[in-house]
Amino acid sequence: MDICQGTSQAIATARQAQARWQQIPLEKRAKSIAKFASLVVKHRKALADGILYPTRTGYQETLTAELLPLAETAKWLSENASRVLQSRKTSKLSTPMWLGSLRSRVERVPRGVVLILGTWNYPIFLTGSQLLHALVAGNAVVIKPAPGCEQVTSLLGSMCSECSIPEDLVQVLDSSVQAGVDAMEQGVDHVVMTGSSRSGRKVLEQSIQSLSSTTLELSGSDAVIVLPSADIERVTNLLRFGLRLNGGATCIAPRRVFVLETMLEAFTKLLSNKLTASGQPPQSTWMTSNTYLQLQPAIQDAMDQGAALVVPWNCDLEARKTLPYPQNPSEWVSTSPIVLSHIRPEMKLYGIDVFAPLMTLIPVKNIQQALEFNAQCRYGLCVSLFGNEQEAASLAHGICAGSVIINDFVVPTADPRLPFGGRQESGFGVTRGEEGLLEMTVPQVISIRHGKWLPHSDLPHPQDEHLLDGLLQFRHGETWTLRISGLRKLLASIRRNPN
Repeated sequence: MDICQGTSQAIATARQAQARWQQIPLEKRAKSIAKFASLVVKHRKALADGILYPTRTGYQETLTAELLPLAETAKWLSENASRVLQSRKTSKLSTPMWLGSLRSRVERVPRGVVLILGTWNYPIFLTGSQLLHALVAGNAVVIKPAPGCEQVTSLLGSMCSECSIPEDLVQVLDSSVQAGVDAMEQGVDHVVMTGSSRSGRKVLEQSIQSLSSTTLELSGSDAVIVLPSADIERVTNLLRFGLRLNGGATCIAPRRVFVLETMLEAFTKLLSNKLTASGQPPQSTWMTSNTYLQLQPAIQDAMDQGAALVVPWNCDLEARKTLPYPQNPSEWVSTSPIVLSHIRPEMKLYGIDVFAPLMTLIPVKNIQQALEFNAQCRYGLCVSLFGNEQEAASLAHGICAGSVIINDFVVPTADPRLPFGGRQESGFGVTRGEEGLLEMTVPQVISIRHGKWLPHSDLPHPQDEHLLDGLLQFRHGETWTLRISGLRKLLASIRRNPN
């Protein structure tokens, strides 16, 4: 699929295509999506080759983090979209008596043209799943890819065409910031954005001008709370995985690990051993020069206040990569994982929003203090609890986060059946799952009045006030005495005004 050169033309074309697409029965739209999973298999190498950022460790990581979840999403949508988006009829029995013969149903109708502001760290799964949810719901989609993701985004659009989805229904813009700004100025019906909290604020400010609805999936600084009953072997193995995943460029990576003071020494030693199990320094990855400039002073500030490195940190400023994307050239530096212990909430490093292999260990006196410290962080994407399932589940309800995971992290959020979204500065709204599919639609109420009884169309009558007061008392009086009194008042009014 070619990159569109004109934003206004792309949106106009998409809008015309959407008017036709929404007339296609939902079952047929879902059937079109069914083929997409097999196309992920067909194009798996080309999709993986489209990942140009250096944080990705290889094809295996792309398989597990992007290709498998996207294929499962397509399969789930094809099998469940018709059920999720089916109309809902109101019950005759529950109809308020003053509405008489009114019968209503609630339809889920598409929003119209959905603008997806794509992200660079998972451009296949995140952009692809948002695209599929929007299409099966009956929308057209305009995508502004992240710089460097033009190739893979265009391929996703072409795969939709292979599914017999009208080609004009998916439009791919260039990756400049201005392309996204222009698209919102031209007028889209809904915006789905994945990115930083700072960028989310800018999108929200602009969406106010056109009153476009938004789904914002923003920054994270996810917490891990280690209960006394936790299996620390399991926890440290998973922390090692989470620290390395996509080179740390994961919004739900474990950044803040709360450990009881009495457990900290043993926990830190075990984690250090896991990260240096081969006897060699931990495997290096890449972060942008701007991230280094943001992170280095915060790390130094923490160490000046008593924090300590769990493993040596090696950041080779001489080993640089420059990615010459026309829309956003960036320079990257080599870095090993950054793990610090004895972090406190008042430190600049606590809750910092960066894409880097960063993890901080926060000692706490008890689990209540861990919950209090966690609440001081302004992000609320995901929190993981490790320990006794019943104990952890009892704590989950008081945590402000879009997802709470017990005895695991990161991986369960890729379940296509589940919604994903954040709270506080991690955004609002959800993508994926039933709730994410519903978010790509709006409810439309269709009410039909049967019969001839239309008392509100009559001229006012002196008994109306008495009748309505009796009806209210009869239906909602606190005691049976009040209700019987209301019924008498109601019947008396009807006798006086039988018409």
